[in-house]
Amino acid sequence: MGIFDKFKKKENHKDYIEEIIAKLSCECRIIDEKDANTVTRIYNEALIDGKKEGYTPLIIIPSELMLEIMDTNADNGFSHDDRDSILEKAKDIDAKKLLKNLLEDVMPMGEDENEDYDITGEFVIEEQTHHFLSIEDAINEKIILAKIPTDKPWEAAAWVPMGGFNECPLPEEQVAVFKYWYEKYGAMPALVASDVWELFVENPPTTQEDSEFLAWEQFGFCGDIVWQGVGTVKALAGTLVNSSVWYFWWD
Repeated sequence: MGIFDKFKKKENHKDYIEEIIAKLSCECRIIDEKDANTVTRIYNEALIDGKKEGYTPLIIIPSELMLEIMDTNADNGFSHDDRDSILEKAKDIDAKKLLKNLLEDVMPMGEDENEDYDITGEFVIEEQTHHFLSIEDAINEKIILAKIPTDKPWEAAAWVPMGGFNECPLPEEQVAVFKYWYEKYGAMPALVASDVWELFVENPPTTQEDSEFLAWEQFGFCGDIVWQGVGTVKALAGTLVNSSVWYFWWD
């Protein structure tokens, strides 16, 4: 790649960051840091400030695909009215029932089930997670910290309506589940990419029983974190005990 190609790539990167910010229609900050711990610290500072000022901080990993997602919504006339529509639809969703149904859908059944494979697994406490996992894997040089103008963190999923693909729940389903987990664990959508949500958690489970219950819910919500990740539900549970960050990824 020549010097002019590199320059063009940086310019394009700048363009879609600015376009994403324009589509958000809220105050944003561009973060140059790439260290996960540093970005997590910046988020924590914004979280404290947001609770005083009435906004929800949301880290957005900018990419061409993220811009395409937001462009698609723009082409369909996505607006503040649509955000309101997503939030209204979410009110009619029973999150517990939804998670139960999603779990039934993701569980192996019949001929597809490998009799020698135990999806439940064994419980072993793993290293706790206290930083955002997507930061260091991000290709881009800069990320966005958006100040979503709401004091209801779960509503952030209506501002970045990523979902409805590869078994990723619809935005209104995400809103309902995030509200349920916020009320139970103080879990807030904190980082979003084109195929990722990471939640910051103020009151994570502290016991094996509670973490296993949550792990089954998370498996239903995002099967890939088990099928293509930790391997079993109890292994997932072992990562949740006292961890302040939850990670979801849809392939």
